[in-house]
Amino acid sequence: MEITVRSLDLDESGILEQLDALEEAMDIELFGAVSKRTPQQRRALLADTPYMRMNRWVAEVEQLEGGRSLAGVAVLFLPQTENLDSVDVGLSVHPALRGRGVATALIEQALRPAIAATGRSRVSFWGEIPQSGDADDPELPTNRVARRLGVERRTMGVCRTTALPTPDGLLDELAAEAAEKTDGYRILVWEDTVPDEHIETFGVLLRQLDLDDPDEDFESEAGDYGPERIRHREKRNAAMGTQVLIAVALAPDGSFAAHSEIHVQSAPGTSLAFQENTLVMPEHRGHRLGLALKVANHRRLAETFPHLTRLVTWNSHVNPWMISINEKLGYQVAFREIGYQGAVEA
Repeated sequence: MEITVRSLDLDESGILEQLDALEEAMDIELFGAVSKRTPQQRRALLADTPYMRMNRWVAEVEQLEGGRSLAGVAVLFLPQTENLDSVDVGLSVHPALRGRGVATALIEQALRPAIAATGRSRVSFWGEIPQSGDADDPELPTNRVARRLGVERRTMGVCRTTALPTPDGLLDELAAEAAEKTDGYRILVWEDTVPDEHIETFGVLLRQLDLDDPDEDFESEAGDYGPERIRHREKRNAAMGTQVLIAVALAPDGSFAAHSEIHVQSAPGTSLAFQENTLVMPEHRGHRLGLALKVANHRRLAETFPHLTRLVTWNSHVNPWMISINEKLGYQVAFREIGYQGAVEA
């Protein structure tokens, strides 16, 4: 099979639609549901920002009936405000074409030369493995990719999914459980945009999320999230078609104690949502705020997006508190995800 690797041109006719088809095939394989984007929303997803620059390539294969089809895509992410010594690798191959050299071609012809040319010293990569079995099995496709990139396992996460809508009876039961410990706290809910009067404090929550992420030996510098960065993120979400359900817990003293988000794509055909960014500030833990926030957002999800069929989330395998909350809400393991890091090879 002849594989051609070339730079991704976002202005090329039909390429954004091909990328959408690739992502849809991967969503179906991993989650059994899809998160759709229009071509313009995908263009926004792949556009550089003041905080992240991207190099992008595609791999194509010849079709029997003539012409070429998209087999895979690689993205090299270069952080611009923190982690300035690091690059992050994104690599996707169509499920029907795995094991045929597509990932190898993207790594050898595009990623490795580009990584070396950055002058940065550390490379990071995340890849999926089955929910059970030996995570260090050298024959796992993700571990073969890691060897080619020169990176080693540093941490592990677990992806869980749950069917939607979450039963009302279960949410009522969990809300009552949370209420036993949340006396004096109030839950505020927003859509897409953080109110001006709360934006400074919201940035503190986002930084704490970075600081608290239980990533074991995976190294990452926490970001600073001032008003300008938060507003930029909101504008980018709008351009990408990402709708955000935000829930925060307000402590008795008026400070922010916790927050949680769910992200949903607005494009027709979307059936999948993503549970993101659940954090309880250290001084407010033990009040079941994580459970209370997730229950509130799961209710809103059913009311606002009744067409969705599945919700997905990730947790570190060493985060038993959030895992327990997710299991109460009906989440089940779909697969594991390994975080790899290593020094950039000369």
